Amino acid sequence: MSIMGPSNHVVQRQLTVMNKKTSSKAAILLCSSLLLGLPACSTLPQYTPQPVVNSFDIDTSHTSLAKIIEPLRDQNPDLTGFHVLNDPLEALAARIHLIERAEKTLDLQYYIWDNDKIGAIALHAIIQAADRGVKVRMLIDDNNASKMEGVYLALAQHRNIDVKLYNPYGFRDFRAMDILLDLKRVNRRMHNKSFIADNQIALIGGRNMSNQYYNVSDHYQFSDVDVMLVGTAADQISSSFNEYWNDSYAYPVNQIVDPKKYTLRYDGLKQQVNEHYADVAVQNYLDLANRSQAFEEWLNHSIQFDWVKAEVVKDSPNKTRDQAKPEDYLNHQLISRLEAPNDSLDIVSAYFVPEKKGADVLEKISQKGVQVRVLTNSFIANDVALVHAFYGKYRQDLLENGVQVYEFLAAPEQENWYRNTEELSQKAKISLRGLSHSILHAKMMAIDENQVFIGSFNFDPRSAYLNTEIGVILNSPPLAKAVHETMDKNLSKYAYKLVLDANNKINWQLTHPNGEVKTYTKEPKMKWWHKAGITFISWLPVEGFM
Repeated sequence: MSIMGPSNHVVQRQLTVMNKKTSSKAAILLCSSLLLGLPACSTLPQYTPQPVVNSFDIDTSHTSLAKIIEPLRDQNPDLTGFHVLNDPLEALAARIHLIERAEKTLDLQYYIWDNDKIGAIALHAIIQAADRGVKVRMLIDDNNASKMEGVYLALAQHRNIDVKLYNPYGFRDFRAMDILLDLKRVNRRMHNKSFIADNQIALIGGRNMSNQYYNVSDHYQFSDVDVMLVGTAADQISSSFNEYWNDSYAYPVNQIVDPKKYTLRYDGLKQQVNEHYADVAVQNYLDLANRSQAFEEWLNHSIQFDWVKAEVVKDSPNKTRDQAKPEDYLNHQLISRLEAPNDSLDIVSAYFVPEKKGADVLEKISQKGVQVRVLTNSFIANDVALVHAFYGKYRQDLLENGVQVYEFLAAPEQENWYRNTEELSQKAKISLRGLSHSILHAKMMAIDENQVFIGSFNFDPRSAYLNTEIGVILNSPPLAKAVHETMDKNLSKYAYKLVLDANNKINWQLTHPNGEVKTYTKEPKMKWWHKAGITFISWLPVEGFM
């Protein structure tokens, strides 16, 4: 379903990491800016100061969610309750149900909100919430907002919905000019994903609001993870949202988007999302997501969180301006708060570029006898070829120093498909080919049987130094153990294992369901022209932008 025209299913992860299908014009402009060092000229639109809005100013203590959560908080003072959302259908059901249950506030912060089925399903629930009096704040990074500008303008006509675009482009119709003139600023994006209902329950993780994160894309699905949080971590996430919402880089949509360009109005938008919601295929999909209202039953009658010491780690908005203090960077907080591993370290990262310093750390940990495993995308599964070029530079040394490296399969054997794949295809009318094609998008880490990190942070320079991110460190031995055991069980099903042969060359091993191990001496699915292009890219001095 598209409200404003065809949906763009190719996710633009960032400006400096071009997708395989990115236009040559934009690439030329970008390379010119990077390599020629053109002088910066700010294209940031003029900012009109806005009233400071704090979600805690609204009393949500008498809401139905508070009546469920507050007694649990009282029993677990200064702790965080968490519930991991691995299943994409459960992840969507949780969001929709919490929007439907919200009575006072909804604070939604996303890098991508697409003009597609999932985006429209969520908008349907949000409009209903606003109609019953819920104050909705939507904060969206402007990097991927162009196809939703008219929708955001229409939403903002509702008295209970405020929409802001973060770090906006000045040249609305020719964004390449911003890249050319103001690269340093527009290259820094708000990559945070947070969802907060009535200041009681928060969701963070890797999922944006787009088809491919919830098993409904006809092209490919992202394998991802979220975590639902209550207690102290939820309060910290609300505080982070307020900080971004009130930042001078957060512009009300009607300040920077010309309403004369769009004819869509709130009533028309509401009619369109209602019609989309009533579609049989959409209802079938929602029925599969709800599965007899399993999430509602869990929330109302059998709710159970694991309560642990936890801390939200997050970047300051000042990172966007390159003005943050070292302690305001998420990666600095991770280093200072994570314990050194003694037995095992598992890293799952969609985009993995450790740089020399990070690779050295992993190699030293491995040399001390710690089992170190890294799972990232294979070439064919990676939607950002440039990242693969720079990740590939570190594989040899990592393997030689005992680090185990695994690369995610784009198309696992049918026996290992997501359990609802065929039913989804039939009932929700989603391409079976698209449902069986996966890309790793999760970002998490487990240390010993002790700590787990889940968030939006990739283990690469872009997340470390450029984009803003958010995540949570959970001091949970059961969860850490579960992560390790899940990787033990499933790595052979969903990933190539990289090994060195007798000649010290990298081989890729794939275990089939019958137990047969097939070994590839060349990188799977990579043609000679792919290899030549990636090799050339890896020579460019742009690794810090990956």
